Formats: sequence, structure tokens, C-alpha cells
Amino acid sequence: MSNIQDRFYSLLSAKIGLETETLTGDTTLESLDLDSLLIVELSVAVEKEFGVVLDELQLAPERTVGAVLGTLDSQLKAAS
Repeated sequence: MSNIQDRFYSLLSAKIGLETETLTGDTTLESLDLDSLLIVELSVAVEKEFGVVLDELQLAPERTVGAVLGTLDSQLKAAS
């Protein structure tokens, strides 16, 4: 796992209470039972941890963890 993936998985697992080992790139946010409040909390946590903003479209329930991670990685590259 990359450092970015490790950090993102840690944030996500802290929000939902699952072990990071249970997360895969194919896991959808919907399958993790993220409600709108948790999505906002995750967005804030990502902004604090990485300095980039993921909006509600980028954290839509049907998106996979891998897709969100790809978006995060692209934004981090664009910001540097």
C-alpha cells in the first residue's frame, strides 16, 4: 500500500469502525453504510489530513474506495 492509501484507509476506518484490512479498492461507500453526516465528516478529515477537498460528488455512495483514492491522488498531484 502507498502512504496515501494507508492514510486514507486509516481515516475511513476510523469513521466507520472497520479494520483497514477489510477495505478494498472495489468496496463502495454505500456498502460501508456512510450516511450524509459521515460523508461530510470524511470530507473534513481528508481536508485536514491531505489539504485537499473532496466534495459530495467525489464521495457519492456509488463510488468505490479505489475511485475516491484515485481522485485524492490526482488532486494531491495537481496541488504539488
